[in-house]
Amino acid sequence: MKAWMLKQPNGISALSLEETDKPTPSADEICIKVAAVGLNPMDYKLTEWGYATWNYPQIIGLDVAGTVESIGENVKQFSIGDRVIFFADPRTAGGFAEYACVKASAASRIPITLSFTDAAALPCAGYSAWIAVHDKLQVQKGQRIAITGAGGGVGGFAAQLAKKAGATVYAIAERQHHQRLLSYGLDAVLSPEQNIALEIINLTEDQMLHGVIDCISARSGSLMSALIRYNGHIVMVADQFTQVPLLATTKALSIHEVALHGTYAHGAPEHIAHLADIGNKLSELVADGELKSMVEKIVPFTKLPDALIGIQNKKHSGKVIVYVNS
Repeated sequence: MKAWMLKQPNGISALSLEETDKPTPSADEICIKVAAVGLNPMDYKLTEWGYATWNYPQIIGLDVAGTVESIGENVKQFSIGDRVIFFADPRTAGGFAEYACVKASAASRIPITLSFTDAAALPCAGYSAWIAVHDKLQVQKGQRIAITGAGGGVGGFAAQLAKKAGATVYAIAERQHHQRLLSYGLDAVLSPEQNIALEIINLTEDQMLHGVIDCISARSGSLMSALIRYNGHIVMVADQFTQVPLLATTKALSIHEVALHGTYAHGAPEHIAHLADIGNKLSELVADGELKSMVEKIVPFTKLPDALIGIQNKKHSGKVIVYVNS
């Protein structure tokens, strides 16, 4: 099979399209004929950082959609031909290939009406957004939620999910993303160059925010924490605080972390199964037209490195998908 191999963690230029052996599923795995893969900023970062468990040359890639091609002897919940998506274990990755294996417990079924390219947009960004909105913030109707970095995958899905949960949603993103975000019915879309504090105070009529999902940095999260009301919450997606942003015994904020990449290494079986459950729910929402997949561009498998360079240079708005097999 063909696969994009990272020769060494020396950046995107270290990727090369090679012929390699097709993987064989272990007893609890399924092997997928990959139809499409989703790209994320984490992908180009991993070409530079590598992963402690990788053996080079290493097949990278985390967001996979395709068809079950073979199953391990202990797998009962899937059959050959089933349409699935999954978030790959970063310790072994393997998504940027014509075939990939995954634990059956981590895979989600996708409706026949959902295209593989739409489905491939969901795992990394969509699962992180679901965890932020529903598991961490537990967003409820009437709450006021702000999302920084809303132009990205996690931020865009989080904005849609929070709005669907009945929240008043304020998105903060570069202007190139505003039209798309406004199309989701959000209550306001702000630009980083604006006086965000003043805008939020005016929008909330001095009532402040129930929660923030920060998809940018610890500095951004620190600035936003001042706009959260007493007993409010902040979810850090892209970075973590090195120190608590507010003094103790003041606003009693709850600080949460989303660490999707740690699920396989540090989670229990129920945490891995939860990813599959999230995938099932997101797939149904997109198939039913209740959630936008945000797919902006679809590129052929041979152009995968070029697409990663585009993401690195922030030349996109929404999700970039690579089409692998028909």
